[in-house]
Amino acid sequence: MLHPMASIPGLEEIIRRSHLRSARYGVDPRLDGAPESSRLSPAALRKRISGQREFFDLARAQIDTLYGLLKGTGFCMALADGEGYVLYVVGDPELEEHFKRRRCMPGYRWTERDLGTCAIGLALEERVPVFLPGDRMYSAQARKISNAGAPVFAPDGGTVLGAISLSGKSAMMHVHTLGLVRQAAETVTSQLRERERMRDLATTNQYLRALIESDSRGIVTVDSQGRIVQTNRSARRLFHLPKSPQGRDFEAFTGGHSGVPEHLAAGKSFKAREILARHSGMTHFASFDPICMSDGGVAGGLLTVLEKKEAMGMAVEVTGSHAHFTFDSILGTSACLKQALRHARIAADSTAPVLLCGETGTGKELFAQAIHNGGKRRNGPFVAINCGAIPKELLESELFGYEEGAFTGARKGGRPGKFELADSGTLFLDEIGDMPFDMQVKLLRVLQSGEIQRVGGLRSVPVDLRVISATNKDLRQAIEQQKFRADLYYRISTLNIIVPPLRERPEDILPLAEYFIQRHRLRLNKPTAVLPPDTAAMLMTYAWPGNVRQLESAVERAMHLAEGGDLLAEHFGIAGLERPRQGVPSGGGSGQGTLEDLEQRAVAETLARHNGNIRATARTLGVSRPTLYRKLKKMGIRT
Repeated sequence: MLHPMASIPGLEEIIRRSHLRSARYGVDPRLDGAPESSRLSPAALRKRISGQREFFDLARAQIDTLYGLLKGTGFCMALADGEGYVLYVVGDPELEEHFKRRRCMPGYRWTERDLGTCAIGLALEERVPVFLPGDRMYSAQARKISNAGAPVFAPDGGTVLGAISLSGKSAMMHVHTLGLVRQAAETVTSQLRERERMRDLATTNQYLRALIESDSRGIVTVDSQGRIVQTNRSARRLFHLPKSPQGRDFEAFTGGHSGVPEHLAAGKSFKAREILARHSGMTHFASFDPICMSDGGVAGGLLTVLEKKEAMGMAVEVTGSHAHFTFDSILGTSACLKQALRHARIAADSTAPVLLCGETGTGKELFAQAIHNGGKRRNGPFVAINCGAIPKELLESELFGYEEGAFTGARKGGRPGKFELADSGTLFLDEIGDMPFDMQVKLLRVLQSGEIQRVGGLRSVPVDLRVISATNKDLRQAIEQQKFRADLYYRISTLNIIVPPLRERPEDILPLAEYFIQRHRLRLNKPTAVLPPDTAAMLMTYAWPGNVRQLESAVERAMHLAEGGDLLAEHFGIAGLERPRQGVPSGGGSGQGTLEDLEQRAVAETLARHNGNIRATARTLGVSRPTLYRKLKKMGIRT
């Protein structure tokens, strides 16, 4: 039979080095066993085992399994920790009695320093599996028994946790015996490594779980059949899911039109699609992405859901729908302006609808923003829409939104309208006098019911907002001409505020001009500009048909043309057009077209001054080119 040492390269050299170390340690070869001085008390042994419980339990289980195969064949097995203390011994009675005489029992230390060359000490010292024939044992009293030992490593692969040994009569020991011990030690190391990997994975999963749970969005994962796999707290709240919804069909908690089954089957994603929570009847915005396997198959999908109010808030952030101006932003000391501001502050403290009446360029949106920022909805969105700048065919979808497939070109998933975007805030309806007559009926219905219905939709969506309207028309006259509904007028004009034109507040002209000069000087990085007395007089005598907006545009023009010198009359683009200011009523009064006459005159004069240049005329009047074209057509003015 092949001697085990012959199959282990370098083993003879390993044993030789061990014998030299044993002699250097001064170990007596006649020792009958482990010295009593190395023995642990029962309490210290229990503490030592408890401190390495996982290693001990796994190694003992491997030893018991292996001994179960060898029982009755004259073998004994032992487990020692990294410092050589024996923790566990099991074996046949005859050999176990030999172990007791040699004090190879739990609590005793078996190292080269204690007993000289032995299987446990040698495996710990050399960190390799070893076979130690009885005749090579350092102790003379142990030379009838051969031993095999193998170190057990920690998952890091570098730290030795302990050693497993197998002992038997020399005639019974062969190369396969060493293989059994080595396999047992490697199995324990593998199990420890797997345990640590599972712990790391569990910790990672806990971090991921905490991350998912902390997300304000609802997160749902489904399998390939659309059954729920995992959810977070927000998803359970939004869809009223049970605490453990795993395995339930996700569609059962929606309105049945989430699109998840279809996109799962096709392996496609969707973004910002509205989805109905069946229990609450509320809609939310969801995005879906398939979870694909390496072979291209679809394992399931990930659904992220944003509460509608939060989604609307994000849309408002992106579109910049904020009110930036406050009452402090409105400059002027004239009595008529103070009167308007007093009424506006009263309006800010109430929730009643407000109608702002005044000519183009007087700052009606400035007032609207100030009212919003001065009221209880200041933290909500401020959404503005110009009712006269949007074609009739598109105005309804702009105001109320549309469902997917409502018309050709409708965006997938539909789109919310201004009413929904302004929910919990303020909706500013500018130029409401230009709203088509049939749209006025729909607007009135919404204001009365507090609910909107999207274009192409059947579901009513509740909205909670404040409406502020503005007009440069005489709405009472429009009512008489059957161009504006009287019932809508009374609904939107609970509080009617007249924003005065600039010609009625002459004391504010120069302070405003100086303010605009300083603002544009800083913005354009221009030197300090001087406003000579004759230029100031010219500004005071001009009627300013475009009001504050025209004044600011004229000041900006002058700052460019002056090129660092004095601001002369010709720089403002109004020289030669001075005329006495006329007191003209504004807003919702009963004057017969006075606002329209003044506006037409201002447009015609400005157009003539710019030799028919539409761009320059629009810039001076402070309006867009489409708006100017529409006004020219309405007034019958040819370019």
